[in-house]
Amino acid sequence: MRKLRRISAFFIACTMVFGLMTSFAGAQEATEDLTGTKYEEPIELLKALEIMVGDAETGLFRLEDGILRSEFSKIAVYLSGLSEVAESSKSGTVFPDVVEGHWATGYINVAQQQGYVIGDDMGNFRPDDKITYAEAAAVIVRILGYEPRAASRGGFPTGYTVVAGEIGLLKNGVTSNGTNQPITRGSVAIMAFNSLTIDIMEKTTYGANESYEVVDKNILKEKLDVEKMYGQVIANYYTTMTGKSSLRKDEVNILTTSGETVTYKTGKTNAHDFIARNVIYYVKDEGDNTDPILVLVRNNTNSNTELTVASTNISKIADGTNGGKVLSYWKNKETDRTPEKAIIKDGAKVFYNGVAVSEYDLDNLANLKSGNIVLLDTARTDEYNHVFITEYKNIVVDDVSLASYRVTDKYNTLSLTLDPDDTNVKFKIIKDGEEITLADIREWDILSVALDNPANPAEATVINVQVSRNSVTGKVVEIEDEKIRINDTSYEIADNYTSSAQPEIRLDDEGTFYIDIEGKIAAVDTTTVAGSNYAYLVDAEVTGIIDNRLELKLFTDKGETQVVKAANRVKVNNTSNLNGEDALDAIQAANNGEIAQLITYEINSNSEIYYVNTAAQNKTGTPLVSAFSLDYVSDSLEYKSASKKLGTFNVNADTVIFDIPEGETDTENFAVRTMDMFVDKTTYDVEIYDLGEDFIAKVILVKNSSGETNAESPIAVVTKVSTAQNADKITVDKLYAYENGQVIELLAKDTATLVKDGDVKLSAGDIIQYKKNARGEIDKVKVLFDSRDKNNAEVEKHIAFAGTEMETVIGKITKKFTNSINIQTSNILETNYNIENATVYSYDYSKPQNSQVTVVDSTYLTKYDPGDARKVFIRIYKGVVEEVVIIKE
Repeated sequence: MRKLRRISAFFIACTMVFGLMTSFAGAQEATEDLTGTKYEEPIELLKALEIMVGDAETGLFRLEDGILRSEFSKIAVYLSGLSEVAESSKSGTVFPDVVEGHWATGYINVAQQQGYVIGDDMGNFRPDDKITYAEAAAVIVRILGYEPRAASRGGFPTGYTVVAGEIGLLKNGVTSNGTNQPITRGSVAIMAFNSLTIDIMEKTTYGANESYEVVDKNILKEKLDVEKMYGQVIANYYTTMTGKSSLRKDEVNILTTSGETVTYKTGKTNAHDFIARNVIYYVKDEGDNTDPILVLVRNNTNSNTELTVASTNISKIADGTNGGKVLSYWKNKETDRTPEKAIIKDGAKVFYNGVAVSEYDLDNLANLKSGNIVLLDTARTDEYNHVFITEYKNIVVDDVSLASYRVTDKYNTLSLTLDPDDTNVKFKIIKDGEEITLADIREWDILSVALDNPANPAEATVINVQVSRNSVTGKVVEIEDEKIRINDTSYEIADNYTSSAQPEIRLDDEGTFYIDIEGKIAAVDTTTVAGSNYAYLVDAEVTGIIDNRLELKLFTDKGETQVVKAANRVKVNNTSNLNGEDALDAIQAANNGEIAQLITYEINSNSEIYYVNTAAQNKTGTPLVSAFSLDYVSDSLEYKSASKKLGTFNVNADTVIFDIPEGETDTENFAVRTMDMFVDKTTYDVEIYDLGEDFIAKVILVKNSSGETNAESPIAVVTKVSTAQNADKITVDKLYAYENGQVIELLAKDTATLVKDGDVKLSAGDIIQYKKNARGEIDKVKVLFDSRDKNNAEVEKHIAFAGTEMETVIGKITKKFTNSINIQTSNILETNYNIENATVYSYDYSKPQNSQVTVVDSTYLTKYDPGDARKVFIRIYKGVVEEVVIIKE
């Protein structure tokens, strides 16, 4: 057949593709639940031909929405087989309102050049207007060549809609809200579908006496090289109607209505699933002596009757009349009072796990413990002449070897080898309806395996693997008959669970319950719920000559540095039973080869790490509740103290904040902090972990902290420093001071924090700000005034702290007013400061030690007197004087 069509005046069209540039992903893929509706076959075929596809983002067809004129211009081009021409016709259009570079330019040009779309009275195309019912009908009538007849019926719009009705363009449920009203996408789909098989009209004579006639040609075959046919699928890659198949993976045999057996390429269809069924199929002839390619295969519901019965709903199988069998089954086992009956014809063809078998005792159906049976009647005699039996054996994946292609079961009930190079074995692995590879299988996946030789799996030649990654974590709250209630849902127990001697499930058992494709419990893991201890992994190495144990250096969520040995065998994420070297490799692989990262971990009774969980790389800014995850990364999230938000994420008192400067490896410079570390209107370089559904960050890693104290924090005026023991019975320093006008007592993290000038302990009269870690211990101090400088004139200056809104002033009062004072320093002119709402302290070294620092009021502030020399310290934040300290010289 011809590959490239000559542009013809009768076959240029305007077609629409929903989602614009979205390509067809699979001819049988559903967009909405269209089963049994008038839209089912039209939409399946139009998608298969790439004429109309679903929404690019949602996959939905949006049946009731309108369709743009620009979109409609694309459908006609596809209907005419001229999409390649449109691709080369993307220059500017004659329409002034179609902007240069518009996505539909090529389609609009092809249609306009052939005279099938014209501008309005102003010469505009209006590409973003919705096309009307009459306009859509007129364009397709022209595509089909019936314009002369439409003109004779009165022209636009009535003549075109009348002819559209006469030729069958409006059949099968095309609806209209009015001739000049927008047509819906659903009606466009039916109209386009109808147009494919309508006989076209061609000009038969030319000149003064032009004449036209309807010919035995249609768009589907003549323009798209596609033919609609009927037949029965009698062989696929796995089986024929009598036994094993020699076809390739992409081939099926169809017995046509003429009695001919034809081999077709399956293309993007799922033709192999229709074995033994009568089908309607659309096939494209590519020429070049190649097998024709199937475009769409559909069940011919007028020629097939099917019944599917789950194994759990089989009641019994009994002998019937004329040598057949009678299957008794439950439609609803919970509510039905009596079972339904189905007659299986004597001599019915039996397919076991995808392969036709000559001998199978149908009485065994009563013992089927998993899977289902499908009964098929292709003769419409009310007796089923085909029986498809699917019986699964479950594997609980322990390990997958890509070297030997072997999948091992945790309970050694069944091992499976899936070697893609083994030409004697045909297999497929399906998860959520999509084919996957062996490398995609993970530990704890439940594989429901259908083997053509279950008695001897090693000899199986056809293997169908269905993968379930479903699980539920919770507690068994009820056991009734054969059902187990976990949280709020009841589950049956899979046959493999009991046959593999797994422990009996009891009330109050907690853990992760793994569910097979039939919704049954196939395995339980009560020991490896995701780790809940957070830590920053600083370093790790494999040590020991004999046992190669993994050793990890952690900075824990308690702010402690620990070096911890791992158990002999470690689980990392979803991979268990790893030795030290493999565990380290897995940890690094999860972080682009780097060791340092935030993890969770679990400790066994020997204080060894047996489980390390690295963060799932979510990074979407939305919660991933099911796993420990890195949910967002930013180098510029701003903190707003009023809303307690870091960017759009909530921070609260329970948020664990790891303060670990970028590139720093010395844990002495690490800290675990509370939300108090964040400064209003300051941006941070952060990683957000474990977002809750309320968008509260459970853990934050801050990478750009200077380690400095918060400029927003109030000052503390030291009264003394002593030693004490913390909760761990470790000797540390203890601070006594005044803060916000109150006495405070705080432990430091050690005996080296409450110092000035390296190792000199803080003393009475020192003015500081400090930071606390997550345990409430002081781990950082900023000295704003050293009491030893009480007589030092050089410290009398104004300081603005870069990157903050904090200032300090040390100087002499030159004037005193009711609510303000003037201060003179060495580096600024005399300046007035309002002290109306400031907290005022006095530091007088001449008094006894326990009363050298006191809280006073503004009446104690006086003009500088050399006879009783006193300077002042003030802290200003956001332009407001927060504290004043009177310092006796």
